[in-house]
Amino acid sequence: MQLSDAAAPLPTTNLVRKVTGLIAMAAIAAALLGALVIVADVVGRVLFGTSVFALNEIVSMVFAVAVSFTLPAGAALRVNLKIDLLADLTGPRLTAWLRLVGSVMLLIFFAILAWRLFGLSFRYAETGRASALLRMPLAPTYFAISAGLAAAAVVQVFMIIEDVVALRRETRPGRSHPVVLALVAVLGASALGIASWAVLDFDGFTEFSLLHPGVAAGIALALMWVAVLVQVPLAAATALVGLVGAFGMLGADAALNTFAGDTGDFLRNEQVATLPMFLIMGAFAVAAGVSDDLFRLGNALLGRYRGGLAYATILGCAGFGAVSGNSVATSATFGRIALPAMARSGYAPGLATGSVAAGGTLGALVPPSGVLVLFALLTESSIGALFVAAMIPAILAVVLYFGAVYFTIRLNPDAAPPTGERDPGDIAAALRGSIPVIAMFGIVIGGLYAGFFTATESAAVGAVSAFLLAVMRGKLTRHTIVAVFAETTATTAMIYALIFGGLMFAFYVNLGGIPDMMSAWVSSIDAEPLVVLIVLIVIYLLLGSVMDSFAVMIITVPVITPIVLGMGHDILFWGILMLMVVEIGMISPPFGMNLFILKSIDPDVRLGTVMRGVIPFVLVDLLKVILLVAFPALALWLPSTM
Repeated sequence: MQLSDAAAPLPTTNLVRKVTGLIAMAAIAAALLGALVIVADVVGRVLFGTSVFALNEIVSMVFAVAVSFTLPAGAALRVNLKIDLLADLTGPRLTAWLRLVGSVMLLIFFAILAWRLFGLSFRYAETGRASALLRMPLAPTYFAISAGLAAAAVVQVFMIIEDVVALRRETRPGRSHPVVLALVAVLGASALGIASWAVLDFDGFTEFSLLHPGVAAGIALALMWVAVLVQVPLAAATALVGLVGAFGMLGADAALNTFAGDTGDFLRNEQVATLPMFLIMGAFAVAAGVSDDLFRLGNALLGRYRGGLAYATILGCAGFGAVSGNSVATSATFGRIALPAMARSGYAPGLATGSVAAGGTLGALVPPSGVLVLFALLTESSIGALFVAAMIPAILAVVLYFGAVYFTIRLNPDAAPPTGERDPGDIAAALRGSIPVIAMFGIVIGGLYAGFFTATESAAVGAVSAFLLAVMRGKLTRHTIVAVFAETTATTAMIYALIFGGLMFAFYVNLGGIPDMMSAWVSSIDAEPLVVLIVLIVIYLLLGSVMDSFAVMIITVPVITPIVLGMGHDILFWGILMLMVVEIGMISPPFGMNLFILKSIDPDVRLGTVMRGVIPFVLVDLLKVILLVAFPALALWLPSTM
């Protein structure tokens, strides 16, 4: 689709994107260099019994700075997660206004963080605050982090200018639905009223917040949902709602210091390096062409059977998930590979699109998974244990998807040709091509399970392995490097902006006692824990069908997880169950995101065909959830053997 004049970027915006892109590339290059150092340390420990003292402190500081300097590029590229559920009901003019409001909120978000972190940096410099082991001064790291955030705020000014110009140029016809107008009116009136109250009568605002914390937190939660529904960037909505709520309970200085302090402490967490390195691993693996290798292997193994290409697609998606960690990327990648192959072989469009959509969900479930890393960071649980806990459910998902393909063909023999198309090469040749990918997964997850690596070290090994694979295959051109770094930058910037907002929102939710009140309410209704769990599963199915997995995690984990743990469930069980249910939502009609991705890849197939084709896979997914709820050991047994 061609951009309209209203959406065309300004020349200054293009310049900003080039400059910030170069800065981000340097940041990601530093992250890759950090991964190489970690791998060298692991090799030295294994071969020579020596390692670099307190390397984790050095790495955490390097990655804290690297992540912060991806944020300006993320702001310039507008990689802000929004919920576009009501986008089709919003007229062009109102959409332009909401985009401008979102940009202003992001400016406030980045500016507040940069301002308070600068202050924290000066305080650390004055007091001589240093790291625990190496006694390295923390002030330089915090100054660098705040500089990255300040640069993101400056970039956001250019985005606001672009939005103002776009708003003035917007002349397309179209009216907004009354529901959207009502939500915007509620949000605007509420924001204006709360701001006026806080400015004109701060003592009264504080008194109400302290005397009625549950009511105040409930109002904040409702306003956050309204903001998200009208396409306000999720990072800004969660951060500012949490910040204003904390103002009322702690005062402005304490709330702002908490926002900056939690962000800085989070960035210095040694596990923060894990996610960028797994993202680098996935990007280099895609560049190395591992998706083609895995599809060829699946076809060589299963192509002789009826429905072999559908089986191969699911198997290939599982393998690709082991290096990409993302369901959307898996669906999009295999949609481009598998759909044309199945169309040429005479597969029914419903079976073809259904197997790709369902297989795509394995991208988030098969470890290493970006969504599981986010869950671990938000709940302070073990990344490695979550990865290991996902192994058996992932295998179960593949087996059940195979069953869905089998029964689909049994019920409708015309869904697949009588004999599957076999790859010209034999199984040995396909295996040789896939050995590097299989070895990469085995080293990363096997080393984690066996205790050879920490989660951060396994991520470093994965990133370096994928990089070396791309080099050995001659895929590492200038264009490839730019594409890998750009993809990693965009995803890193989006996820960490979400986390910063989520930290403030979670702080306020806990400060207001929402989890405790909800737990007390659950206890008061005397409902069986299983009934409560079923209700939560239904809610997450609905959320997963209209929202990205990352968004669902950010919004719900602070509120729901304490309730589930209070009922006696294990954090590993809940993390895997929640991910599985949200990913079912990704393929559930009528709003599942993966369905629309496949529709965009193959415009000739009807959306109704895609939805009908995915139904057998949704049914076996529900069976998978039932089995996990009935037998939590499916997720808990393997981690218990570590």
